[in-house]
Amino acid sequence: MRSHLFHSGFWALATILGIACAPVLLIPGRGPTVAVIGLFAKLVRGWLKLCGVSIEYRGLEHLEGVGPAVFASKHQSYGDGLCHIARDRDLAYVIGDHMLRFPLVGTYLKRAEAVVVDDAAGRRAGGAFDEGVERLNADGRSAIIFPEGGLSPVGGKRRYRRGVWKLARSLERPIIPVATNLGCFWPEEEWVLRPGEAVIEFLPPMHPGDESKTFMSKLENRIESRTRALEVEAIHHKK
Repeated sequence: MRSHLFHSGFWALATILGIACAPVLLIPGRGPTVAVIGLFAKLVRGWLKLCGVSIEYRGLEHLEGVGPAVFASKHQSYGDGLCHIARDRDLAYVIGDHMLRFPLVGTYLKRAEAVVVDDAAGRRAGGAFDEGVERLNADGRSAIIFPEGGLSPVGGKRRYRRGVWKLARSLERPIIPVATNLGCFWPEEEWVLRPGEAVIEFLPPMHPGDESKTFMSKLENRIESRTRALEVEAIHHKK
């Protein structure tokens, strides 16, 4: 019952707000569109809490004094990106070009000036990546990227792509690794919701070096090892 209520409400909210706020897409500038996406993210986080799942943000002390950064986050749930935006609506989103093919969603992302990368082997989608980097350099926003390029199941992982390294190097910014266990409560692509307290944890900043392979191995190990620990914590909490 809980799962059906949450997912029905989530998709109803997304549909109603997306259509009702569509005229905002005609307003010049990214600000109005970002405000709508930020509102949606906060409403989803509130809906999650009403349905039994609260979100705890840990490691916020690692963000103090860092300035604009690239957040490299584990991706287990549709809610990952939304929970990050609910905390900071001004985040820039780094997305695969497949997201632009969804009706209306793609338009919102374009108007919000998302940075687009090619899903095929991590190549750049035309000049969109370079244009996105230029915009981020100009406006000083932090960016969020999912290094695996897609959702992974709890306890599992995908190949980490070096696009996060390229982005941070291009921007000359630190990378904040992010671990999570949200998938234990709102699993990837499942019509399920389990009650409890999900954790999104920010780890100490990393500075991308000259050699991508070594750096990506360290980044993957940090994110995956901490994510496994948070998954165990979630399992014990349920008991």
